Amino acid sequence: MKTVFDGVHYFYDDRLLTKQASITAIALHTKNKGKRKIAYDEAKQLIRGGVAGMIQPDRIHIFYREIDIKRMVRRRDRQLCVYCGGRGDTADHVIPACEGGLTTFTNLVCACATCNFAKDSLSLHLYQKRLLHMNIFQRWQHRRKLVRQQFIPYLPKDTQQYNVFYTHTKKLNKTITDTVVLLQHLDKRLVTLDSRLKKMESQIKQTSKTTQSQFGRLDTSIQKTQVLLADYIETNTKRTLWQKIFH
Repeated sequence: MKTVFDGVHYFYDDRLLTKQASITAIALHTKNKGKRKIAYDEAKQLIRGGVAGMIQPDRIHIFYREIDIKRMVRRRDRQLCVYCGGRGDTADHVIPACEGGLTTFTNLVCACATCNFAKDSLSLHLYQKRLLHMNIFQRWQHRRKLVRQQFIPYLPKDTQQYNVFYTHTKKLNKTITDTVVLLQHLDKRLVTLDSRLKKMESQIKQTSKTTQSQFGRLDTSIQKTQVLLADYIETNTKRTLWQKIFH
């Protein structure tokens, strides 16, 4: 893909980059247009993420600052956390920075401070496992806040970065929606378990009531038998006394 911006021809096919040790990167957002050398893999990720454009096989232009990218990502995701559905006030790296993840439109999502702290330096796959091993109370909290979010690009359609961003976010959208579906499935299972527990509690209460009534009946029957035995003993003693007197 090729576009023209301010009289400069930009290319967005990372296969055109020369596979060399370092590539020149020029930052257009600075006054002096700072120039530095970056690795080939980093330049490739910047082009794929819609942050930079290639003007020569060994030279790229970086369009945005990291602060601007994070602000645009928060506005793109409507200030909603993609992990829990709450209000998001930070931007989280899907691939952590310690594993080589860069600040690009495809690698950043809006997140709340709690989820960002919980994810920490974990990858998305490991964080999915952590979500699946949460306790019941944490799942109940996430179930109340969980809202399925779709990635809607904030970039305007008339810019050269829109097509690049839109093509490279499909896989990321699929992984995050899969986690949401898994959590919703777990929530349904928890609801069924809660209903079963309530039924078991009602059955236990009914059995306790029946046992109490049976114990009450046994007590009344024992009292009646005691009264009968006392009457029988009294009659027998009186009969023996009268027999002794008259004989």
